Amino acid sequence: RIVERLLEERSPLRVLELGTYCGYTTIILAMGLPPNGHLYTVEEDPGHASVAEKVIRLAGFDDTKVDLIVGPSEEVIPRLRDHHGLNQVDLVFMDHWKRFYLRDLQLLESHQLLSPGATILADNVLFPGAPHFLQYAKSCGRYRCRVHRTSLEY
Repeated sequence: RIVERLLEERSPLRVLELGTYCGYTTIILAMGLPPNGHLYTVEEDPGHASVAEKVIRLAGFDDTKVDLIVGPSEEVIPRLRDHHGLNQVDLVFMDHWKRFYLRDLQLLESHQLLSPGATILADNVLFPGAPHFLQYAKSCGRYRCRVHRTSLEY
């Protein structure tokens, strides 16, 4: 519901998902995009990406709406502009390895990939936790932070 509400409120044209896994959230994100919106989703594990590709295409989204990029986020993020045509992103959904949240946010910043007013949505920052990411987001002065408490998924 949080993701769906954000998509409805913000109507982001360019969305970046870090951590595709099997493609479930990818489909939710793609369904919430405006007609001219585009989703770039990054999955490091080729096996997970293969499953996700099938699920995403079965849900009716082709590569004109959803680009599935296979590779480690620290290698993909610096190439988003040149290799994938993504100049800036309006919404980022982080749901990959929690220890990489801070590194990847700072990579997005250093490559100037965040549009003015971009929304960063990071899953599971309290449990299992991404304390360095959370501390940075709260203290760096660039972001207004809100923690949403939800039921435990697993």
